[in-house]
Amino acid sequence: MTTSKEQPLTWLAFTVLGLLALGLAFFYRAPDLGMRPMHLDEAILGVKYVTFVQQGWFDYDPSDYHGPALHYFARVWGWLAGWGDLASLTDGQLRSTTVVLGILLIVLMLGLTDALGRLATVMAMLLTAVSPMMVFYSRYFIMEMLFVVLLQVLMVCIWRYHQKKGKRWLLLAGFSLGAMHATKETFIINIAAMACGWIAVMVLTEGFTQRSGGLRFSMGRSRDMVLRPWLWVLVTSVIVSVALYSGFFQHWPDVVESVQTYGNYVKRSGGVGHEKPMYYYIQLIAWHRDYFLWSELGILIFALLGMVRAFFGWWNKDTHRQAFMIFLSVYALAALTAYSIIPYKTPWTILSVQSALTLIAGSGIQWLFSLLRQRFLRTALTVGVTAVLYNLCSQTMMTMSDRGQPNMRAPYIYSHTAIAAKHLIKRIDELSSLQPETFAMQVVNQDSGWPLGWYFRHLKDRIGYYNTSPEKLPDAPVLLVDRAQREAVIAQFPGKAFDEDFFNLREGVPLTLLVEKPLADAWRLKFKPQSQPQAKP
Repeated sequence: MTTSKEQPLTWLAFTVLGLLALGLAFFYRAPDLGMRPMHLDEAILGVKYVTFVQQGWFDYDPSDYHGPALHYFARVWGWLAGWGDLASLTDGQLRSTTVVLGILLIVLMLGLTDALGRLATVMAMLLTAVSPMMVFYSRYFIMEMLFVVLLQVLMVCIWRYHQKKGKRWLLLAGFSLGAMHATKETFIINIAAMACGWIAVMVLTEGFTQRSGGLRFSMGRSRDMVLRPWLWVLVTSVIVSVALYSGFFQHWPDVVESVQTYGNYVKRSGGVGHEKPMYYYIQLIAWHRDYFLWSELGILIFALLGMVRAFFGWWNKDTHRQAFMIFLSVYALAALTAYSIIPYKTPWTILSVQSALTLIAGSGIQWLFSLLRQRFLRTALTVGVTAVLYNLCSQTMMTMSDRGQPNMRAPYIYSHTAIAAKHLIKRIDELSSLQPETFAMQVVNQDSGWPLGWYFRHLKDRIGYYNTSPEKLPDAPVLLVDRAQREAVIAQFPGKAFDEDFFNLREGVPLTLLVEKPLADAWRLKFKPQSQPQAKP
């Protein structure tokens, strides 16, 4: 299959479009970060971050929660951004951490300009800037965006080492690999997928460089010299991972647990309540309709074209670039297949694949431009690409009903805290202000009341959290219980009069707020709006 010779995008156009991508990324990610109530995962990580800063090291829990890398990055970003004391730390401040990472992901694409081409790079930057999935999770204080950034750093380093041969790229690759291990345990899936891409490159091409040497497999006498660079990567990654898990070589049990945890994750991969069909991720990317169509099908179609180009396009002397595109294509397909086979699925997990698909999509767009020689065909393609970008922008705006509030029909919503929870939080804050010395509350909820633990961390031991009601619940003037456990909890306090109100913590998680009568009466007197008397005619 042949094409006309690629005409590189001018540096002026490249600069203008690159700045546009960064501007759009900031426009969609940064505003109103505190409007949306914290997801329970965000709240747990927020409390863990506060504890991490207070005690000076991260206590890793191998049973369910992820590694310390995000907390270290948040600590550095918080210092640069001038965060105040921990008591005043806000939702928006924590989320600004992942906003920075979301924008950094776009900047990192510049490191692949000579691999993808100028037009492909800037198209990938624009697609990432306005992708509703990428925007949505850049506004979430969870591990995924850091994981995707570190993965992209690793890919950039692999490519740059083959072009420049500097050991600094090996050290940076090792740093990113070690930090990935200290971010999410699922990193092993992505590394295995990268290994598949690497094998494909070794079988089908001559590698990422047109000259001999580099990180290539060899069975000859030079094998030791060829494999030696991998030792720089491996040793650096181990040092970085151990340093992060151990609190810089002070708490060694967490290092052991960071390895033992994989036995637990093999069990969790079966689903444990998060089972989804194999087609879940493809459907999430390509087509989801719920009163409004959410689809990144345009990115997927351009990515498929980029894959065809990788294997069958005419590369002339750019065989090293073809090798890198084959690597990206096989990696994306292998990772998507692995994540799809595993029953345990959450929507943000696929971001590491979506990021690679977007890079390949940029290459697909560039290929189409090289194929179309007539001006009117190139104009039509420009209009088509612009339409895809505009459609992604409209979807991104639709995922947020008011820039900060989530559209609860968006496919990226997953076990999300209800907007009404803000009213519940406000009510409890008001109740606690009426009893500054004696206030206490007991929470009985299947998820231990999260995200309430984040919002009421200042009350510390004055609130008890339970998954199910114990035989004898400690006495407290305020009780917050799952609707289904309401009668059993009230029965533990015979003769006590409660005022009741009802809130949804999440969809399908109704709560009953029980407030002792005297405290409820005091709240009504001080906080409940009084009906205004009508003026006489």
